[in-house]
Amino acid sequence: MPLPSSLWNRSFVLWLLGSAQSRLGSALSGIALSFLVLSQTGSARATALTLACALAPTLLMPLMGAWVDRMPLKVPLIGAALVQGLLQVMVGGVAVAWGEVPLWVVNGAALLSGLANAFAQPASSAAVPALVPPNQLARANGVVTSVSQGAWLLGTLAGGGLVAAVSPAVAIALDGVSFLVMAGLLTQVTLPQTMGRGAAGPGLLADLRAGLRLMRRSRTLSFTPLIGLLLNATLAPLLVIVPNLMVSLGAGAQGYGAFLALEAAGMVVAGVLFTVLGRRLPTRRATAAGLLLTAVTYGAMWSWPVLPVVLAGSAVLGFGFGILNTPLNTLLQHLVPAAYLGRVFSVLGMGSSIGMPLSLLLVSPWLDRFPPAVWFGAAACLQGLGTVAWILVVQSERRLPDLRGAEGMA
Repeated sequence: MPLPSSLWNRSFVLWLLGSAQSRLGSALSGIALSFLVLSQTGSARATALTLACALAPTLLMPLMGAWVDRMPLKVPLIGAALVQGLLQVMVGGVAVAWGEVPLWVVNGAALLSGLANAFAQPASSAAVPALVPPNQLARANGVVTSVSQGAWLLGTLAGGGLVAAVSPAVAIALDGVSFLVMAGLLTQVTLPQTMGRGAAGPGLLADLRAGLRLMRRSRTLSFTPLIGLLLNATLAPLLVIVPNLMVSLGAGAQGYGAFLALEAAGMVVAGVLFTVLGRRLPTRRATAAGLLLTAVTYGAMWSWPVLPVVLAGSAVLGFGFGILNTPLNTLLQHLVPAAYLGRVFSVLGMGSSIGMPLSLLLVSPWLDRFPPAVWFGAAACLQGLGTVAWILVVQSERRLPDLRGAEGMA
């Protein structure tokens, strides 16, 4: 399939519209689902169990990525959107009709939705390079980041009001509708009929091993899952302690909402920056800058844990995450052959996804024993070590290897 000749082609615009409205629906649903479970059970543990059900399938993501590389990209993308849409409509509809949803239904839907998402994530990352010209890939990722985060910001701001004014069930059902709209738009998007049949081996495990061998050919590529793991492992305890910090600072739930909104706004600004500058921003240096900026910001929030610094820091953190993640995705999309994108992004996605629950499991016994500011200090140290490690890896591999000859590798 020939690549589009311009950034703003029909398929990319449809992809962008579908992703934005789906992201908006997911932001609404994230708030609504937590309140639905909490209102039915009164238990934070039950809410955590639902979240665990949604995250558990990410452990299978590398195998899902190998499967994605064997099929037309539309199959996992449309299939995942349909499954997630129908599940959310079902849960929301049952809640509207009965007033309560059995917890096993909520958790079962969360598990199946997480399984569908484990297919969709690597397929989405593999699809973007097929939607735009290679010289517009950095700008395309910037546009996707800014639009998606803008939709997430809007959904976060509107979610609490919608849940309070109507009900969690309606917000969950609306999220389901957004996934179904996404599935419909994807039918009109032009994508390759196949991504990786030339790289397919005798089975999924063989394909996965081939993908891991490809990643080992580049130190930079091998290190990226560790960066994803570090980012989410560092962030997880902060998402737990920031609400308590806001209460101690007198800002309460409104302060926490402002923290999340400013973080999303910072990511929007980073996406706009990449949209404007495109290829003029070097990907590996931008990733290092993002790591360093977030480490310094955590350090400032540790040293001055007062409301203005924490809120300003959340916006800077969002900007740092944006100038870290967007170039990292662009780097992988340029470096990795199309036949291996599903596998590589699935390994990165698994590392990122397990970082948060693993970190919470390790530090949860200690979260209440130390002041919130201490955890900002721990985050600053870990992020600083990650920055140093990334710079050393990049310095050891000044010239990236050409992996395009791996297309026929078994």
